[in-house]
Amino acid sequence: MAVINRIKYDGPPQGYFGEEKKWLVYKFPGENFVLGTQLIVNASQEAIFYYIGQVLDSFGAGRHTLSKGNLPLLQAYVNIPFGFKTPFTSEVYFMNKASKLDMKWGTSTPFHIQDPKFGILIALRSFGQFGVKISDSKKFLIEIIGALGDHDLVDHRIVSIFFKGLLTTKIKDTIANSVIKNKLSIFDITASIDMISEECKSRVEKEFDRFGIEVVNFFIESINVPNEDVKRLRDILERKAEFTQIGDERYLVMRQLDVLEKLAANPGEGGTGMGLGAGLGAGAVTGKTMGEMFSGIRSESAKKSKSNCPNCGYENIFDATFCNKCGKRLIEDKKLCPNCSKENLSSAVFCSFCGKPLEENKKANICPKCKYENATEAIFCGKCGEKLIKTTNGRSKISKKNK
Repeated sequence: MAVINRIKYDGPPQGYFGEEKKWLVYKFPGENFVLGTQLIVNASQEAIFYYIGQVLDSFGAGRHTLSKGNLPLLQAYVNIPFGFKTPFTSEVYFMNKASKLDMKWGTSTPFHIQDPKFGILIALRSFGQFGVKISDSKKFLIEIIGALGDHDLVDHRIVSIFFKGLLTTKIKDTIANSVIKNKLSIFDITASIDMISEECKSRVEKEFDRFGIEVVNFFIESINVPNEDVKRLRDILERKAEFTQIGDERYLVMRQLDVLEKLAANPGEGGTGMGLGAGLGAGAVTGKTMGEMFSGIRSESAKKSKSNCPNCGYENIFDATFCNKCGKRLIEDKKLCPNCSKENLSSAVFCSFCGKPLEENKKANICPKCKYENATEAIFCGKCGEKLIKTTNGRSKISKKNK
């Protein structure tokens, strides 16, 4: 049984490459030590003594000489004998506390959500990267030590394996909730990736903290939508734009013409007889559809070509000026206000917008008692009821009877 006088770990040997070289936990091969053994812990490392299922004393970066003074927890479990040459048994683990920022994640299978703006079901995939570091070495070692097995060295891939299911579940759920809550269509998701990344980090870091791991950063690099779903939504937007621009009636006619064009372009398949029957059937459908379509157009045109008389209700042609039945004028002349230049009905005396008289040469009949402006032909004041007597200057004076 060899007694070890020096404990140190300088990283993986030259035979390790790639992810293996970025180690996470290393188990020191020896277990027999004596008081006075030199423990050397490099920067970004932490050494932990482990004995029969218990995580005991820990040491940060620096050179340490093992003694009863700096091994209080181990002393409680192991009766360390007096004398520098008497060995005691313990396991030593070196923890790498440096941050690893390039860990990858991704959803292996697509997950489906309903687009909140267009109401169609779409499939999403997402991938990105995150960074972690060990924040609580003792907690991490307790939770993860069973995965070490017979291996003396493990790297960060163990974190990816352990947390793969948790990551994908939390990320899928967070993306779906964010899309629905913020009503993001698939065309708006890219602009909100930073916001969704922060929400994902907030949910994921709570789970990692239970194992003594700190999530340093979390990024969503892309949220992918299949090309078929994007094409479907683009078609919907194009049809919506056409509907808005040309109106519902013309859009309906255009769609009917598209259907008829497709029917006419199909000569029939499966033989001459079948083709002839299909052609005759298409012809019957075409004739009926065309008749209904143009009948509707004529009906709408007929409605728009009528002009009802406001006096007798007679239907005149659309551009008629006088009623063919009662002779009343159908289109009333407009009268411009000399004050605000707004159009009023020809029968109006005062402007409907500013209240000023429409004819400058006719002055308003102003009541001398309440100063209310009455019409020029008014006999009594429209506000106070006083009888008005016209004067030469356009004003009225109160009659003697009303004094």
